[in-house]
Amino acid sequence: MSVTTAVPVSAESKKSKRKRDEDLAELEVDINADEPPSKKALRKAKRSKTAQTDPSKDEAHKAKSAITSASKGKEEIDPMTNQSRSGFGIWIGNLSFFTTRDDLMSFVTGDADHPITKAEVTRIHMPSGPMKNGKPQNKGFAYIDFADQTALNHGLELSEKLLAGRRVLIKDAKSFEGRPASKEDIASGKTPSRKVFVGNLSFDTTTEMLEEHFGVCGAIQKTQIATFEDSGKCKGYAWVEFEELSSAQAAMRGWIEQGTSTNAKQSKRRVWLKQMNGRQLRMEFAEDSVTRYNKRFGKEAKKTNGTGPDDAAENQAPITEVNDQVGSAPPPRTKRDSDNKHRRRNGYEDETVKKLTGAITEGTGKKVVFD
Repeated sequence: MSVTTAVPVSAESKKSKRKRDEDLAELEVDINADEPPSKKALRKAKRSKTAQTDPSKDEAHKAKSAITSASKGKEEIDPMTNQSRSGFGIWIGNLSFFTTRDDLMSFVTGDADHPITKAEVTRIHMPSGPMKNGKPQNKGFAYIDFADQTALNHGLELSEKLLAGRRVLIKDAKSFEGRPASKEDIASGKTPSRKVFVGNLSFDTTTEMLEEHFGVCGAIQKTQIATFEDSGKCKGYAWVEFEELSSAQAAMRGWIEQGTSTNAKQSKRRVWLKQMNGRQLRMEFAEDSVTRYNKRFGKEAKKTNGTGPDDAAENQAPITEVNDQVGSAPPPRTKRDSDNKHRRRNGYEDETVKKLTGAITEGTGKKVVFD
């Protein structure tokens, strides 16, 4: 049985309130009522309720929402962009950022010398860029697919034509001729090979970790890690040799896509390869083992180390004539490191450097006596 008590309202509180609240004479408080739950308890109850829900209902709800979103998407997507890619496509560049798909359709089908009908254009894909002044923009290029090879040839003939005051550049979508080399190739200056150099590794890196990290690119033929002689740990760099050249090129690209799904709702998962254990890897194509051996020890090796038979004569000092005159000054003698006891390093003598750096100095046998 609940008991209610009347709490009188003080006169001061009445004065502080407005006139319309003066009719409230008392408040009723139930002393035996349960304490209301806190926000923390409410959140905990909500999480437990979510975990106890039936998974079959959740799957049915997800499937229903996916079907609904797919049906909505079919109504809103432009038919030209919903088509799949054909084997006859072109890449068109140097577009104005405000060019639309209708402008491209009119440009492709409006040339009388190279006739292309609208039915032969199966797809127009124009990547969208950032908004500018509230207006949509493209990225300056697009892809157009045709139904047959004849329409493709007519589309290639439209290169260097004017579109919105700009001469567009058109190439075959499958032709990569003239594409600039990647940043890695330019920096390293080496031709692609099946062997990849990997630097900036952690000292705890093992062969199994490298093979697991780069195994998504393809089959690995050999993994070589440079290690310290005393501890056997990684020195920070290694070489990974793949069985196929395409696998090495995928590793140098820095990412690879995994998973195949026909459902448009699910996208492929992209795996990034240039980060390992929180470290940014430094990668470049390495020389093939045969090429490296021939360069160092083969017949075409550069004889700069004095290993060839003719190197002894080339490395000899030039012959100078003997001066028979009396009193001629002898040739200057080159100073050895042992002769110069006080060599300078960055403007400081060796003794000063040792004192500044706190290095251990060798005793000179002099005894310092204080008066």
